[in-house]
Amino acid sequence: MEFRDAVLSADEEAQRNVAPFLRTRVLRTLVSTFKNDEHGDFSKWANNPRVIEMLKTMQEAIDEGRVTETDVEQTMVNYLSDSTNDGHDKFKKATTREANLETKDLVGALNEQLTLRFQGNDLYKARQFDEAHQAYTKALGIMNLVKARNPSDAQEVRKNRLACLANLGACCMEMKLFGEAIGHLDEYLLTDPENVRIVMRRGRAHAGRGDFIEAKRDFSSCVALNPFDFEAQEALDALRRDYRADVRRRKDLAKKYVKGLGQ
Repeated sequence: MEFRDAVLSADEEAQRNVAPFLRTRVLRTLVSTFKNDEHGDFSKWANNPRVIEMLKTMQEAIDEGRVTETDVEQTMVNYLSDSTNDGHDKFKKATTREANLETKDLVGALNEQLTLRFQGNDLYKARQFDEAHQAYTKALGIMNLVKARNPSDAQEVRKNRLACLANLGACCMEMKLFGEAIGHLDEYLLTDPENVRIVMRRGRAHAGRGDFIEAKRDFSSCVALNPFDFEAQEALDALRRDYRADVRRRKDLAKKYVKGLGQ
């Protein structure tokens, strides 16, 4: 059933409830999912007070400029991507369809991915990180959808997918999206756990979040994997200095707080 038909066939109260949200793209998209009810009952969701209250809250936040539509989209994706939340299984199933491709078809997908990734590289070099992030994300999306039919092609898919993850990790670092960077680099390291360059990058992402324990673990792993990796040793030394400075700063703040209580 088309979205328009689903709305028009719903009862009057349901139509009235969803009408205010149809002007906002991300909320309109959310409302359109009501038609996917397993019994085709659009009105059940459109007349649910909790659902309508949630939509109102998001609409107000967007109207007041507290969040963007992109923020709302990302929040929903993050929620559904978490295996502990309701809807995760259906979301994963809907977003991880794979295409088994013959070599001749795989070449087209790889070329499309490469074009996007090279665009991302040019944008990255130009420090247009938002645009680079979009290009890398599209490239990774292609690699997540394709599945090779023979070992040789599978190796090519693996190599290009890892390149997308590495590019996204680097781009997120520049954007200070340390949490997202860690997610991409974690995924990379599931396949290639001893890649010193990627472990180092993840360590810097942990350090950027102020997670000194995980950062130290990664930098120490780099030194263990390559004792002559002086960059990792320098990063480890710098982390120790940053940690000591952070401890001093916290102690100073605590003293000021206690002093303020005594006044």
